[in-house]
Amino acid sequence: METASSMLAVSVGTGGAIFVGFALFWFVRVYLKKRTAAGPASSVKPPTPLRAASWEEKRSQPRLAVSWHAAFTGHRGSSPAQLKDISLGGAFVACANPLPLSERFLITMDLPGRGPLELKAEVLWSNIHVPADRVIHRGMGIRFIDNTEENRKIWSEAVAAALRSPAVA
Repeated sequence: METASSMLAVSVGTGGAIFVGFALFWFVRVYLKKRTAAGPASSVKPPTPLRAASWEEKRSQPRLAVSWHAAFTGHRGSSPAQLKDISLGGAFVACANPLPLSERFLITMDLPGRGPLELKAEVLWSNIHVPADRVIHRGMGIRFIDNTEENRKIWSEAVAAALRSPAVA
């Protein structure tokens, strides 16, 4: 009888040890899985900016920050706008409703000390689909196209004047 009871005790003890081993293994596995899913704090990377460099790399002219009044006329009619940065080849136009990509339109800019200048332009990019909390100024990037030599000269002189005296911009 003693042998049967000692065998029973050894069997229960062994079964209990195996059960505790499986339970411990399961808890450790779940804990490690949760920990590795979150990742260590040192591996958290800061958010990367929107690919700002992608369009800057394509620019052939340096930009100059300004704040000039403008208006553009597209297929939806005329809209007020403001030039926020300019170059010889284009500008960023801050406006409530940017035009669609590749649309060609007329933009009239109020040049400081010179008056209005009307140029033909084309939309290169727009931030219309970027969430409002990620946009500083809603608008579009444009390039000037098919303008007369006289209008290109006037624009070039206005940009040069703004470079010489940024306080006017």
